[in-house]
Amino acid sequence: MRKGLLAESEKLSEIGKYLRRTFELWGYREVFLPAIEEYSENLRKGTKFAYNNEFYVIKPDITSQILENIKEPPEKLKLYYIREVLDGGVRGQWQAGAEYIGGDVTKMAAEVLLTVITALEAIGIEEFYIDIGSLKVWEKATEEVEEFRAEIYRALVRRNFEIIERLPIGNEKKEELWGLFNFWGKESGYQKLDRIVEAVNDERLFIDFGTVRPLPYYRDILFEVYSPELGKPLGGGGEYTFKGRPAFGFAFDMGALSKLFRKKGDRNRKKLSGEPREVFAEAKRLVRMGIPVEVE
Repeated sequence: MRKGLLAESEKLSEIGKYLRRTFELWGYREVFLPAIEEYSENLRKGTKFAYNNEFYVIKPDITSQILENIKEPPEKLKLYYIREVLDGGVRGQWQAGAEYIGGDVTKMAAEVLLTVITALEAIGIEEFYIDIGSLKVWEKATEEVEEFRAEIYRALVRRNFEIIERLPIGNEKKEELWGLFNFWGKESGYQKLDRIVEAVNDERLFIDFGTVRPLPYYRDILFEVYSPELGKPLGGGGEYTFKGRPAFGFAFDMGALSKLFRKKGDRNRKKLSGEPREVFAEAKRLVRMGIPVEVE
C-alpha cells in the first residue's frame, strides 16, 4: 500500500461528499463511465494499450468520453462525475466536474460558474478567484495574422508575450494583442462575456483575456479557478458544442483542492454506547431518520 494512501483517500472522500451534495443541489445527476474505452481519436488523455489486436484507452478525459458515449442526448442534460483520469502513464489525477448540455449559453455559463463558487465554499475554500476569457475575441484579433495564430495561442498558454514580440507582425497589431493579453477587469465590451459576469455577480470573478485553455473542443467562453495559496489552477472549464447543441462544463483538480481543504468533522454525529442490542437498535432508528451515528 502506498504511504499515506488512507489519509489521502479519507480527505478525497470528504471533499467528494461536499461536492456531490452541491452538484445535486444544482440539479446535476451523477454519471458512471467505464474505466476502459475502445480507442477513438476523439478521446483525450488516458493510457492507451492493445489487447487481442484492438486498441483501448484506460480512464480518458471525462468530457471527451461523455461526448463519445452519449449518441442521442435529451433536450437538456446535467451530469456530474468524480473519477480518476490518466495522463498517458500509470499516474492519474482525480477530477470532479459537471457538464450542462442544451440551453442558453449565458445562463448555462452563469449556473456552472455559480456551481463552482458554491462548491468551493461548501468545502471551506473562500479565498479564490476565477478568470474568464474568450476564444472568439482572440480569433477576431488574429484574423489579419492568421498564419501566426498557433504561435499567439502558444504565447497565451505559456503567459509569455515575448513569443508574440518575436513574430514578424506590425507594431500596431502587437500593441493591440498586448492590450488583450493584459486585460483584466469586470467589463470588456464583449457583450456575451459581460452578461455572464453580470449574471454571476460575484466579486471573485474577473474577465481576463489572457486566459486560454489548450483543449480542442472549446468554442468561445472559458475560465480557470485560482487560489493565492497555490501556484496552479484549482480547475477550469468552458463552452463547447455537443451533438450540435451548446454545452458548458468544468472540472476540479481534486489533488489541488485537497491541499487547501481543512477537515471539518461531523459535529452532528450522534455517539452511542451501552448494551449492544439496545445501542444498535437506536443506531438503526437514527440512521433511518438520516441522522449520522457512531457506535462506540
